[in-house]
Amino acid sequence: CSIVSIMRLVQYSCVKRRREDMNNKRRLFSTLLCVAALTAGLFVSGCGSDKAGGIGSVVSSVVDGGSDEKAAAKLNTLIDATNRFNGDNATWGQNYADSLAKLKGGFQEGAIGRQPHYDTLKDALEKSKKEGSTFKEVDTERDNVLNVLNELVPTFKDLKAYDDSKAYMNDGGAKGKELAAKYVAQVEKFDAAYAKFNDALNKANTEQTKKQIEKLKKDGKKGYAAAMESTLRLTTLVENVEKAPKNADKQAVEKELNEIQTLLKSINNDRGEVLVNSYNSVVGSVRQVLTDANENNLNDMIENFNNYIESYNNTTPDQFDSK
Repeated sequence: CSIVSIMRLVQYSCVKRRREDMNNKRRLFSTLLCVAALTAGLFVSGCGSDKAGGIGSVVSSVVDGGSDEKAAAKLNTLIDATNRFNGDNATWGQNYADSLAKLKGGFQEGAIGRQPHYDTLKDALEKSKKEGSTFKEVDTERDNVLNVLNELVPTFKDLKAYDDSKAYMNDGGAKGKELAAKYVAQVEKFDAAYAKFNDALNKANTEQTKKQIEKLKKDGKKGYAAAMESTLRLTTLVENVEKAPKNADKQAVEKELNEIQTLLKSINNDRGEVLVNSYNSVVGSVRQVLTDANENNLNDMIENFNNYIESYNNTTPDQFDSK
């Protein structure tokens, strides 16, 4: 049977940290899924892989042309790797930030043990690279991240071994200070490279999603098209409000929120109702940010958006058009 590639949208992760940190609110991308001709009961994760679907929102991306189709399929491993790393950051971000701040001041016992799993991310990105090319810009930025990780991971392991073995008791922490300074500098390089990689992944996903929306409309998959378009538009709205809340055009935001709600309500079944209920919480938090863009309100907006994405992710494509 013919295979339709399903690419999921962006999910933001909320990390209560100082906004100037590069790790704040990293985006989560869902895994690439496949279904056979959007037929009910044939929802298979990973386009032939044995992985289960990850966290994120279901947003389809049928691509026109074999090369793009193959590239989209290979994004599964890459997006899954990004999800796991960003999800971990969302959960433990505050601890990671506090520990990194300690390491910026020099060696601190135990601080390196409360840092992100860069080694796991490195392994996963290398696995993705072995599977083959995705899209040029995405592959380029992934390779740049890997180049940084090839330096960062050994330093992380050296500092962890130094800490675990209590070698600082023999040299007064001298080697620890040296390794901590090296580690912090490499983390800063990683943050910059990883931000570009996430942007490239988001761009590729968005482009493929727009293609799929048009195709679904032509194919009569009105519910699925509405759900996908709503989620894409909501993602863009939340992203723009988060970036510059004080400069947001409130009337334009309200107009877009109302249009998204109309789209969601056009999904005339119980899954549409679930999305609308989750969407209402996002709307409330967006309005709160527009009234007072403090850090807590911004974080609440991202968290509510995440909850919407999770609700969306729990729906298979065929359910959007079921009666």
